[in-house]
Amino acid sequence: MKSRIVFGVSLIFLFLGCTNPTTPEFDIKDGLMSVEAFVSIFQGSSYAKIYRLNEFNVGVNSYVNVFESNAEVTFINIDTNETISLEEDEVNERYLPPFDFVAAEGDTWQLNVKLEDGTEYISTPETMAELVGISDAKAVYESELEYVASKDKFAPGHTIFVDINDPPEKGNFYYWSYRTFEKKEICEMCFEAMNFRDGKCTLYTDPQRVDIPPYFTYYCESDCWQIRYDTRVNIFADDFVNGNSLQLPVATLLLYKKNKILVELQQYSISPAAYKYFAVLKDIVDDNNGLNAPPPAPLFGNIINPNDDQEVVLGRFTAAAGSEKRLLIERSAIKEDALEISPVPRKESSPIPEDQRVYVAPCGSESRYLTYIEPEGWN
Repeated sequence: MKSRIVFGVSLIFLFLGCTNPTTPEFDIKDGLMSVEAFVSIFQGSSYAKIYRLNEFNVGVNSYVNVFESNAEVTFINIDTNETISLEEDEVNERYLPPFDFVAAEGDTWQLNVKLEDGTEYISTPETMAELVGISDAKAVYESELEYVASKDKFAPGHTIFVDINDPPEKGNFYYWSYRTFEKKEICEMCFEAMNFRDGKCTLYTDPQRVDIPPYFTYYCESDCWQIRYDTRVNIFADDFVNGNSLQLPVATLLLYKKNKILVELQQYSISPAAYKYFAVLKDIVDDNNGLNAPPPAPLFGNIINPNDDQEVVLGRFTAAAGSEKRLLIERSAIKEDALEISPVPRKESSPIPEDQRVYVAPCGSESRYLTYIEPEGWN
């Protein structure tokens, strides 16, 4: 029988995709390219992000990481020659495959990028390793889970634990992430005398109107769930616990709201090369206060410029198979205060005529961040 080992180790958190202005602290060449991409077997979890790092912006008088828009980005299945084109998500500064795209265990994929100026980047092919399943998962509540600097206090929340049976073969590497589903009640807010009309907030002009409230809220006209994605990643190697049953803390979920939340936890089996890359990235985050500072040149992944072998390209393309668990957490009975305060509902009223008032707004288009389809495990 395998022994059970319970780990209380610190999580390895990686903050990805920072674009705020920063003053560089490393003596590196300006304008290095960073390409980060991920292909997974889960719908909505694959993406690519492309940035020009450490460029001086005259407008803010500082150095910034600039998102490369208008690029041609594709995932290529080496085994079948299938090509998946990614569309630009300008608001969230990333490229996304079709919403229903999923890869499969054992697939071998490659990333191809062509920038607007014609510069090309390709990754080495990466095969999805055989996955290791999650045996069980649970959420444990703590009244003081994590210190939040913006609130100057310890905030409550849940730690997510997983149980896994590590295979007897050496060299298993794990990577965890999650996304959450929260049901929305209010689908639109309009401020400064604006009202929701024809799909947007527009100015309501009434010369007799003097008592103007600060905002109006509009309830969702149908079921609607907001989807949030983890911005931190936890990795683990089985070097010293090979072949054991393990219980690991893999995520933290702060109490931003008290309504019910569904956690879709994803566990990936990654390659040794991917683990080494993320381990180096972890050191950078720990030593330099996050990825807002430009990474040093040694952070090489598996992406090159095929037409210029002298160009330094940072970042990595990772393809990973995985398993999934869903946890439905009821939070209404929690006594501690949530971090976010929900707005007080405020309906349109006089002097707007009753037959012209609007009280609801649509959920929005089905996307990576919103769904009107009830997620599996909600009830």
